[in-house]
Amino acid sequence: MNLNLFSFLAFWCICTNGLCEKVFQFEKNPGTSERPNFVILFADDIGWGDFGANWNPNKDVTPNLNKMAEEGLRLTDFHAGASVCTPSRAALLTGRLGLRTGVVQNFNQKSVAGLPLNETTVAKVLKDNGYYTGMIGKWHLGMTQKYHPRSRGFDYYYGLPYSNDMGCVDVPTYNRPECLECPTKKSLFEEIFYGDQTAVPCGGYFSALPLYEDYGIIEQPANLTELGDHYAEKAQNFIDAASKSGKPFLLYIGFAHMHVPLTHAARFTNSTDVDTIYADTLHELDDVIGRVIKSLKQSGVYDNTLTWFTGDNGPWVMKCPFSGSQGPFLGTWLKDKYGGGSTAKTTTWEAGHREPTVIVWPNKIQPNTVSDALTSTLDIFPTLISAAGAKMSAYRHYDGIDLNDFLQGNTQDAHKNLFHPNSGDTPPFGEIDTVRMGQYKVFWKTGGTQPDCNYKFAPVVEHDPPIVFDVVNDPAESIQLTSETTPKLNQIIASATTLRSDLLADIASDNTTVADYSQSSDVLPCCDPTQFYCRCKKDKLRFTPRN
Repeated sequence: MNLNLFSFLAFWCICTNGLCEKVFQFEKNPGTSERPNFVILFADDIGWGDFGANWNPNKDVTPNLNKMAEEGLRLTDFHAGASVCTPSRAALLTGRLGLRTGVVQNFNQKSVAGLPLNETTVAKVLKDNGYYTGMIGKWHLGMTQKYHPRSRGFDYYYGLPYSNDMGCVDVPTYNRPECLECPTKKSLFEEIFYGDQTAVPCGGYFSALPLYEDYGIIEQPANLTELGDHYAEKAQNFIDAASKSGKPFLLYIGFAHMHVPLTHAARFTNSTDVDTIYADTLHELDDVIGRVIKSLKQSGVYDNTLTWFTGDNGPWVMKCPFSGSQGPFLGTWLKDKYGGGSTAKTTTWEAGHREPTVIVWPNKIQPNTVSDALTSTLDIFPTLISAAGAKMSAYRHYDGIDLNDFLQGNTQDAHKNLFHPNSGDTPPFGEIDTVRMGQYKVFWKTGGTQPDCNYKFAPVVEHDPPIVFDVVNDPAESIQLTSETTPKLNQIIASATTLRSDLLADIASDNTTVADYSQSSDVLPCCDPTQFYCRCKKDKLRFTPRN
C-alpha cells in the first residue's frame, strides 16, 4: 500500500463474535472530494425475474432493491459480459471480453494463476488516481499472492476466494444434490466413503471453504449463515473509514447469494410471504444491500455515490427449487425442439446473461426511471473511470462504453450491438456464438452440457445459416424467424456476420492475453497445511499467504 497516498496511520484488530475485525484509521484530509464514490453490488446466479421491480410478484422479498429502483434508474436490457462466474467478473473489472483477457472459463481452488497480470482492473486505475479501494465477497480470479485482490488494485479484501460450493462447510445448506458437511474422519478411505451415498461433498470438494481477510485465512470452513452479516459489517467499516479520510472510494461487493448452497441467518427463515429457502436467502441478500445503503447515508456520502447493482450471470436452473427466476426469458425454442436443456446460466439464451440492474446516483440520475437501452457489465469499467476523471489505457481495446451521458439523461444512446461469448456450456470457451443486434439475436450455436431442472439436455448444434430471434417482441425466444415472416432475414444475418468478423479482427489486432489455467494441489488455500482437512479453530489460524 502507498502509505503517503492514503495517509494510512494504523490498523488494529478487535474481536467480535470470534472473528477479528480490521479497523482502519486515516488522517482526515481537509475538504470533501468532489469526485464520486462507487459501490458495485454484484449478485451471484441471480435471475432477472427475482427482482420485485422487474417481475417478482412478491414485492416483500426485495424491498431495498425496489427502493433503489424508485431512487434511480432500472435497466431492463442489461447484460453480463459472460454467463458464468469467472469470465463475467473479469469482464466487469477490465471492460474487456474473455477473448481479449484470456479469461474464458472458471478458475478453481487449485488454480495456480488468475486474471492475467497485464490486464488492468478498474480498482487499479482508481487507486492510482487517489481512490481508496476495497473488495468484499467472492473474487474468483485467482488467490495465489500475485493474483489476490490486494495485488490487483484493492487496498482491502474480505471474502471468499471463489464460489461458495467449491469447499465444504459445517452448517446445514441447501443444494441439489444435497451437500455433505465437512468430513471429520481421518483416513482417505473413510473420506471417500463418508456418509450417505446420495449426498456429495459440496461441489464435490472435501477441502473446507476458506474465508479471507486481506492475505490471511481467518476462518476455515467459513460459516455461511454468518456471511451476510459479516459482509454488511465490513462494508459499514470500510465506508465509515473511507468517508472520514476525505478521499473518494470504490467498494466492490461480490455476494455469495444466490449461488448454491443456499443458506442464511436464522432470522430470515420464513421472513417473507414466500415459503422457500430461495426466497429467504434472497431476502437476506436484499437486507445486506439495504444495510450498505444505510451506511452510505449515515456516513454522509450517499449523495455523492454511484451505486450499481447487477449480477454475474443468470440462474443455475438445474438446481430447481434452489434456482432463481428466468422471468419471461425462457428459451422456449430450444426446449420445444430438443425436449430440454438449460437456457440460463452458462448459455447465450437471454436468461443466461440478462441481469436485474439498477443504478442510483443522486442529483445525477433521475429517480424512478426505466430504460430498455442495450447495456452491459462491460460498461462499468469505462463509466467509472470517466466519472472519476481518470483515463483508460491507449494500449488496450475495450468492449464497454462510457455511459455517463446516458445515465445523466443527456443521450438515449447506448450499445447498438452486443457479443455473447460461450461461457462454459461447451468448448471452445470464449468464442462468440451469439450476436445481439438491436431487436435481433443471431445464434451460430445452441445446446450444451448443462441440463434443465429435469436433467434433460439439448445437443450441441452448429447452425449454418445461423438462427435468428426477435428478443424485443419475443423475449421467450420461442419463434425462429424465417424469410417468410421476416423478409430482411438475410440482411440481418449478413450484418451480424460482418459484426462478428469485425470484432474478431479487432481482437486479433489488440493486446490480448492467454490465461494460465494450470492447477496444483500445492496452492490449495489452507489455514494449516499440516492438517489433512485444512480445518482450523479460530484461535489457531495461520496467516502465511501462498506464493
